[in-house]
Amino acid sequence: MKASQDVIRQFTSNGWFCSKGAYVLVDGQYGSTGKGLLASVMAEAGAGLISTVTTNAGPNSGHTAYSPVDSQKIVTQQIPIAGVVLHQMGHAPVVYMNAGSVINPDIFLTEAELIAKSRISVSPFAAVIDPEDLVTEAFGSPSQIASTAKGVGSAIARKVMRGAPLAHQCDKLQPFMHRNHIEWGGQVIEQSWERRVTLVEVPQGYSLGINSGFYPYTTSRECTVMQAMADARIHPNLHCKTISCYRTYPIRVGNTDKGNSGPVYPDQVEMTWEELGQMPEKTTVTGRVRRVFTWSWIQFRESLVINRPDALFINFMNYIKHDAEPFMLQVYRVYQDTLGYEPEFILTGWGPLNSDVKVY
Repeated sequence: MKASQDVIRQFTSNGWFCSKGAYVLVDGQYGSTGKGLLASVMAEAGAGLISTVTTNAGPNSGHTAYSPVDSQKIVTQQIPIAGVVLHQMGHAPVVYMNAGSVINPDIFLTEAELIAKSRISVSPFAAVIDPEDLVTEAFGSPSQIASTAKGVGSAIARKVMRGAPLAHQCDKLQPFMHRNHIEWGGQVIEQSWERRVTLVEVPQGYSLGINSGFYPYTTSRECTVMQAMADARIHPNLHCKTISCYRTYPIRVGNTDKGNSGPVYPDQVEMTWEELGQMPEKTTVTGRVRRVFTWSWIQFRESLVINRPDALFINFMNYIKHDAEPFMLQVYRVYQDTLGYEPEFILTGWGPLNSDVKVY
């Protein structure tokens, strides 16, 4: 089901997708906050305006949305989900896997079937995962931190050491090298951002960033607006707006027999799903039961300072058993106290469908 006109109006009335440049969707916690849902709503709001959707995603994070066209479930690990939704709506933005992407060719090719292949482009400099990377992460040090073990960190490490083949050397990805990075419609894509309205999807979550304080219980890179812009080679002057996604009870990936997924902020307490009164959630990629925690104001403030979002999406509001108004007022006040101005708008999520998103 489609998002309400009231929700769409929050984007349009505040100038989202009206100017050329980058509009960024980022996660302010540990991931799994509902970026797929928000990306789908943003696709609705930017339909006919968004010309490019880009990401630096690897297959270690999953994104879920329900199509506003037919309510069918969409799950991706590589392809930015807003690109899929826009194509289902009859639009054809360029879907660009930029140089920061880490690509499992088989997963990518499966997801590419969701979009007109002539509109998908892969940077020739994206890293490629091979079977060796999967073995390295399954039995090496990543297993001790409950990694998703999808080969992303290993592939990045080999790229950094100049020992890995890149996308342009992968036979399976050759069909997606045509016309761009390189060239799209006669223009080099990374030199024409100033003529594009671009939605940038940032995978995973701020606090999983390798420099965000939880090392080694992190992913292999930063999960910030700045990293996403740099990976796409979009100049900071072309940044337009950012929206940050949160959930009322943050999660971390589940532990394994070999490893623990790490600590949390000092003002957070780990809970059980039974205490929360909800069925246990499982991660999209690994299928493990997620660890769940209380909200952290430290985390919230940190993510605001680093990513400076113009708007907020607070998801899983239906998990709050008591009156949610005091919590939402505090969200608003902390945002204002931290950044010195009011958010353009705050959206709240009450379920998995676009129609479940409301304006606070």
